[in-house]
Amino acid sequence: MDRLESKKIGVLGGTFDPIHYGHLIISEKAREEFNLDFVIFIPSGIPPHKKKVYASSFDRKKMVEFAIKDNKYFRVSDIEILKDSISYTYETIIEIKKEYTNSEIFLIVGEDSFYDIPNWYRAKDLIKEVVFLVAKRSEKEILNDIKLPLNYKIIHSPFVDISSTYIRNCIFENKSVKYLLPDKVIEYIKKRKLYAEKND
Repeated sequence: MDRLESKKIGVLGGTFDPIHYGHLIISEKAREEFNLDFVIFIPSGIPPHKKKVYASSFDRKKMVEFAIKDNKYFRVSDIEILKDSISYTYETIIEIKKEYTNSEIFLIVGEDSFYDIPNWYRAKDLIKEVVFLVAKRSEKEILNDIKLPLNYKIIHSPFVDISSTYIRNCIFENKSVKYLLPDKVIEYIKKRKLYAEKND
């Protein structure tokens, strides 16, 4: 069983509201470049950094399931959406390490999130538990002026500037979102009539 073996595990957390090709591309490139055994997608339950989540936890998890269905290296976890309290990355990582003992955890983050790490809950403890894999947003070099002894590596992936906010607004305005996210996810959004309200 996985939990009894030493693994290299990628973790990508987010609201996934909705999940899109940007999430999938950086995860696949991270898996390939750093020889990860698999990547766990973790939809957030009650995120500390978002004022509003537009789709329910159930719908966001289902969208992730549809998006990753054809990739045997991708998994989804409901560890955060089952919580009744705010989900903090540090606590989630500790729970994952309990399940997959002796495994090395690689936390996949975007460049913006990377710069914000010092402000994260228990950041000094978190950086002892993971290797950060950073997805750059441009050709510019990452300027590591973070005054924490963290371990990080750059994911060499295409720069895909897709945002969930843009997708939600397109759906609200009845514009095409084809090629921005998997067709199965688009079908689910239409079936469930998600994102029919204007973004704040």
